[in-house]
Amino acid sequence: MFDELVEAGRIASRVRKGAVKKVHAGMRVFDLVEWVESEIRSAGAGLAFPCNVSINDIASHYTSSVVDDTLLCEGDLVKIDLGSHVNGFVSDSAVSVVVEGNNVDCVDVDGNPLFMPGRLDEGNPVVGEDVLVERELLVESTEAALENALSILCDGVSVGDIGRVVEDTISSYGFKSVVNLSGHSIDRFKLHGGVSIPNCRVDDSVCLNEGDCVAIEPYATCGIGHVIDVPLYNIFSYLRNRPFRSAESSLLLRRVREDFTYFPFASRHLFDGSMGLDEFNVAFEPLVSSRAVFPYPVCREQSGCVVAQSEHTVIVEKDSCFVTTL
Repeated sequence: MFDELVEAGRIASRVRKGAVKKVHAGMRVFDLVEWVESEIRSAGAGLAFPCNVSINDIASHYTSSVVDDTLLCEGDLVKIDLGSHVNGFVSDSAVSVVVEGNNVDCVDVDGNPLFMPGRLDEGNPVVGEDVLVERELLVESTEAALENALSILCDGVSVGDIGRVVEDTISSYGFKSVVNLSGHSIDRFKLHGGVSIPNCRVDDSVCLNEGDCVAIEPYATCGIGHVIDVPLYNIFSYLRNRPFRSAESSLLLRRVREDFTYFPFASRHLFDGSMGLDEFNVAFEPLVSSRAVFPYPVCREQSGCVVAQSEHTVIVEKDSCFVTTL
């Protein structure tokens, strides 16, 4: 168990660091998530979930669909959240980056606006120097909150104490914790175990024990500190088998059941070109409407302000913790 957790963490760490180096203005989100997932697979691990690339006020759960021309732009605050597993033992890690480089026009060869569902603006926003400084500080606040939380992690620490440290650290930078996003325990073949790790003060005496595997992931914002769901769904998880009249729908669900029994997947993971895109979408819709699969909505900061995130996976030890994703 320990060796597999360490290996999954090592892979996630290497790929995360590589992804940060690749980020630049004008890059397609689709290309970034495909690169991350390809690197994880090439290293001999499986995907614990689709790579999330969430821009600015989109806080989490955004990954590209089959058709996505969303571009990264100069000054964007981008969260890259990725996970790998080795024989079901999971690593989960995230980093925030303020994008640098030269923007490109957000239009196709015919001058039509690109289809960019991963942005809640039209792209190429004007970001002043004062805003850039604030965004860098926002990233720094989550990194500091993560470091401080890890410093108190040991056998017997309560999740309430972790939340207090996270909130106090982020508040010291003048920002707010996102109160309805949290870290989580991790079990084998189960990305989200039964314990939530809050990012704010809560009256929760649940304690972590030696040997527990948990993901600590502070979120900070210059907004009100609360996220809401956006009706945009590209990430799903398998729930149950269902019969369908459509042979194509039955085939897709069979693939989900065989390949994604335990971990979330993206709709693009099923698209192999054997159907046209319209045909694929028609075949996939009954999986959602019948509750054969569960759709994860994109989360957006309620007041429309940018969000930063940092995350490591750790194993709780008697007097400290072992970080697998450094």
